[in-house]
Amino acid sequence: MRLQERSYSTKILRPKPSIYREEDGSLIVVATSWGQPEHAQRAMDEVIKYVSSAKSDVEVTSPFEFLSCLSDEVNYVRTGTLIANDILYRGENKMEYFSGVELLALFRRGPQVAWAQVGCPSLFIQRKNQSLQPLSIGLDLSSELRGAGEILPPLPAQLLGLDPTCYVQCGHTYVNEGDHLVLLASTSVATSLWSKDSEALELGSITTRMIQEDPESPFWLGIVDLEAD
Repeated sequence: MRLQERSYSTKILRPKPSIYREEDGSLIVVATSWGQPEHAQRAMDEVIKYVSSAKSDVEVTSPFEFLSCLSDEVNYVRTGTLIANDILYRGENKMEYFSGVELLALFRRGPQVAWAQVGCPSLFIQRKNQSLQPLSIGLDLSSELRGAGEILPPLPAQLLGLDPTCYVQCGHTYVNEGDHLVLLASTSVATSLWSKDSEALELGSITTRMIQEDPESPFWLGIVDLEAD
């Protein structure tokens, strides 16, 4: 998996995510801190450490139960995310709130891509010769509160580290060479994304169209090329 990304800022603040990509492209983690910047890195480190251990040792121990309804790959990223939540809650926020983190982890093995998500970015897939399809959506609460023509700062609906338990959206999909994953942290989904076909999914031109469509709304956009495995 190869990630290209672009961040667009306005007078409204949207924190820029920290990004990790495994050298072989098998693991991508995108973490956004709402509070202390170093906490995004701490959450990423926990996910990376657990997934790296799990994929090389099927007997790796876990403080959280593996779910039999999920594939091993999904369990790896889900468990790593739950560990990150536990570390942030007990280490930083148990007595008083300091920081929360949005996180998306993608793990590819063979033709399967597994994901675990808390908050933004949202995850979409564009298969060859097909239109964009949503896989997992990270809600922005400001979209529910703003009126027509009103611009509000982003307001995350879900964050790691706020509570001892955490809801993790997770799943997997099968991919082929030529497919793309689209990652978007934004208050709304620009129509520029939906109107594109896979052959025209180019980061620069999509970014330009999104800015022209809504110049006052900040966003972060990532496009993952799914090369032959």
